[in-house]
Amino acid sequence: MLLKNLRPASDYDRFATETLAPWDLLFMARIRQLARDLRPGTIADIGTATAVVPVGLASDRSMGAWCFIGVDLDPTMLEEGRPRIRERGLEERIALHVGDAQALPFADESLTMSVSRATLHHLPDKAVSLREMYRVLEPGGVGLVHDMRRDAPQALLDKFTRMRAAANYPPTHLEEKLTLDEARALVAEAGLEAVSVVTSPNGGLSALGFEILMRKPAQVLQ
Repeated sequence: MLLKNLRPASDYDRFATETLAPWDLLFMARIRQLARDLRPGTIADIGTATAVVPVGLASDRSMGAWCFIGVDLDPTMLEEGRPRIRERGLEERIALHVGDAQALPFADESLTMSVSRATLHHLPDKAVSLREMYRVLEPGGVGLVHDMRRDAPQALLDKFTRMRAAANYPPTHLEEKLTLDEARALVAEAGLEAVSVVTSPNGGLSALGFEILMRKPAQVLQ
């Protein structure tokens, strides 16, 4: 299951669109970069909350040939995001579904990309969620996970705490986050080491977190 946010959906939406915007923009830029090498298809955002990422991507002309699905366990989050989709006339390109990150409601090999930001640390069985994100990828598809590091540079952790405080949010729970080494061990536990790369930048806002990039082979060798 995906743990629900303890704040009302409207509070979270404000926090996401204001305080978390820099990291959402970095995440969307990375998705666009990866999408350039893929045939346009469907991207599912796992743990989409109020659909900030699908709306941001669908509003970008460079992503005009893509369709998007937002998945979240909490229906109130999805309802908070629906007006944003309607206001931009994106109902034909973005679908929202209640769903479990550990049992995704998609057939095998049915998506071009499965992506997730700041959701992995909430999940009781993180290895299962990674396997699910990989399972639903079509051959040649890409899975992308961004999440926060427990061992990020202290100055950056302090800055994030100040940003949360300014938004009337308490400090994040570092104990539930992974270190970079733990993220790599998780990929190995999921059996995806051969198809994944785990990285984290040395500086900038991206250094607050890590990236798991999964690529499904275009063809399965017989």
